Amino acid sequence: MSYHREAAYKANLIDIQKADPAKLEEYKRVFDNSPLYNHYFKKNPELLEKWLVEFMPNAYIAVDRNGNSVGWASISASDPLTDGLPNITLLAVKDTARGRGIGQMLLNFYMSVMQQLGYEECAVVVNDWNPRARKLYDSLGFKLRKSFDDPFVGGWTDHMLVKKL
Repeated sequence: MSYHREAAYKANLIDIQKADPAKLEEYKRVFDNSPLYNHYFKKNPELLEKWLVEFMPNAYIAVDRNGNSVGWASISASDPLTDGLPNITLLAVKDTARGRGIGQMLLNFYMSVMQQLGYEECAVVVNDWNPRARKLYDSLGFKLRKSFDDPFVGGWTDHMLVKKL
């Protein structure tokens, strides 16, 4: 990717919008070829649709200048999985748009919303099989609070990372 194209993405040629239930099929494609899809949803694509529908009321979409959905972030203001802290329930960037700062943009949006709502901390959960996501969270200042067995798929370890706002 050229420097100018990278700079364009980072200069906010991406808009973050509230999710639209009419675009469910388009949102499912955001998850294609992601570690999250390959580990959770490939064998059970109905679970992805179930979770997208469930999380849609609190989901935000990164949309490029052509109107294409290129990222998804759904937020829970209080999640038992993260000891009641706000959490990103699902985060994905479309495979053709990865490496352009969109995930970081969605995370910054999430942290800003949580701060505006008066939260002092926010959380993310990441698995061992997603080192690229872990690297992003670490770079944004998230710190390990606890590790636990994945409640949805046995044999995996989840890590709850927390950031002070």
